Amino acid sequence: MIRLIRSELIKLRTTNMWWIFLLCSVAFVGLALLINTAQADSDLSTPDYLNQAPPPGMSPQDQADFLAQQQAARDEAAANHTGAGLARIAANVYTSGQFFGLMMVMLLAILLITNEFYHQTATATFLATPKRTKVIAAKLITGGAMAVIFWFIATVINVVVGAIFFSSEGVANSLGHWTAQQAILLNLLVYVLWGIFGIGIGVLIRSQIGATITAAVVYTIGTYAALAMLALIREYLIKEDWVLEAAVYIPPLASEHVVGSLRGQMGNTHLPARWVGVVVLVGWAVILGTIGTLITRKRDIA
Repeated sequence: MIRLIRSELIKLRTTNMWWIFLLCSVAFVGLALLINTAQADSDLSTPDYLNQAPPPGMSPQDQADFLAQQQAARDEAAANHTGAGLARIAANVYTSGQFFGLMMVMLLAILLITNEFYHQTATATFLATPKRTKVIAAKLITGGAMAVIFWFIATVINVVVGAIFFSSEGVANSLGHWTAQQAILLNLLVYVLWGIFGIGIGVLIRSQIGATITAAVVYTIGTYAALAMLALIREYLIKEDWVLEAAVYIPPLASEHVVGSLRGQMGNTHLPARWVGVVVLVGWAVILGTIGTLITRKRDIA
C-alpha cells in the first residue's frame, strides 16, 4: 500500500495540474478574505445613525419604529463584540475561500483517476496491482493527503491575514476560542471528504473532460440553483421552514454549514446542528467511495 501511495504521489507531482489548481485556490482564498474581512469590519463597526435622534416630522409610530431599529442595531453590535460574537466572525474569516477551494480539491482528485484512462495507463496500473481495491484505496488516501495540503496553505493564509486584521480592529483574534478552532478543524475534515468525492466522481465518469466539466457545473451552478428552487418551494408551495433547512443536504452547502458560514446566507432560518452537515458529507463520501470501488473492481479497464 505504501508503494502504491508513493506511486500516486509521483503521478500527481509530475503533472502541471496540481500547482495550477493550487494557485487558483490561493487566488480564491485571497478574494474571499477580502470579502470576509470587509464584512467583518462592517460587523465590528458602529453605524453613525445609532446616535442620531429621529428625523423631525416623523409620526409617533415612525419614531417608535426608528428607535426600535436603533436598539436592535445596538444589541447586534454589542453581541458582535462579545467573545462568542468575535469567535463567530473569526471562524468565517479563518475559513475563507472554502467554497472554491473545495472545488479545486475535487477537480484535482477527479484528474487523479481520470488521467489513468485519458493517458491509457489504467491497464498497466491494474496489471501491476491486480487487487483493484488497493489501487482505489491508494488513490483515496492520496486525494485526502492532497486535500490536507490545500487546507493547510489556505488556513495559514487565513490565520495570518485574519490575525493582522483583528489586531488592526483592536479586538481579540479568537484563535484561543473553541468556536474558531472548531471551524478550522472541521474545515480540514471537509477538505478531506471532498478529495474522496473527487475520486468517486472520477470513477463514475471516466471521461476527463466530461467528469471535470460536469462536476464544476453541478458544484457551482447546480448548488445555487437548488438553493433557489428550495426558496421558491418555500415561498409558493410548501410554506414550512424545513424546506429551507433541507439545504444542508446539498454537499457544498453542508460544507459551509459545518464551519458555520451558511447561516449568514440563510438569514433567520433555523438550521440543524453542525454535526448534521458532517453526517451528510460523510454519508456522501461513503456512498461515492463504495460505488467507485465496486465499479472499478468489476469494470473492464482495457
